[in-house]
Amino acid sequence: MSDSGVTQSDGSPSDLDLVRGIKTGDEQALADMIDRYHARVYSLSYGVLRNAEDAEESTQDTFLTLYRKIGTFDESKKFFSWFYRVALNQAYSRLRRRKAAQRVAIQDHLPQFREDGHMAPSPDWPDDAPGVEDGASARELATRAEQFIAELPRAYRDAIWMADVEQMPGAEVAEVLGISLAAFKSRLHRARLHVRQRLAEISRPAARREAAV
Repeated sequence: MSDSGVTQSDGSPSDLDLVRGIKTGDEQALADMIDRYHARVYSLSYGVLRNAEDAEESTQDTFLTLYRKIGTFDESKKFFSWFYRVALNQAYSRLRRRKAAQRVAIQDHLPQFREDGHMAPSPDWPDDAPGVEDGASARELATRAEQFIAELPRAYRDAIWMADVEQMPGAEVAEVLGISLAAFKSRLHRARLHVRQRLAEISRPAARREAAV
């Protein structure tokens, strides 16, 4: 993703080239921007909404907002950070219009600490806990992992979705979310811990059945 005004190495225009084209009413520039970012905006939207139809509608709303508000974009800033915030805002706006989904509190799955600062033993993590791969296929685990990500509060869900699903560099995620890199790393660590613990929970029944045979 390039924000410079220089044509990219493959001959395609940079993000900033397209931004400037859209600002002048160039329909081809808008079409090229949609081609470039549709899949990633849809993925971000789906990570929030967990529904294909809603995610597609939110994606369309995002590009409509881009067209309407491109004049407000400060060209000295990074386009993708501004645009991803537009996409997230659109997705959460649609989510608020839906019936609120019940979510667990991340604190329920974070490690507890004693007064001396050492981590207390957790019943969720016995020493002989089986690996999350036991008794479940990779596809099933991936599906369940997405469900557990969806349980997280917004701040943690956005961090882990962009980092682990979108494979965005940490610095870029932090910039999109408007937080420090250290804060992003903290959120990502806690979000991953939640998902890992939830995956371990679903692996135990299968492990117990295998042990009983």
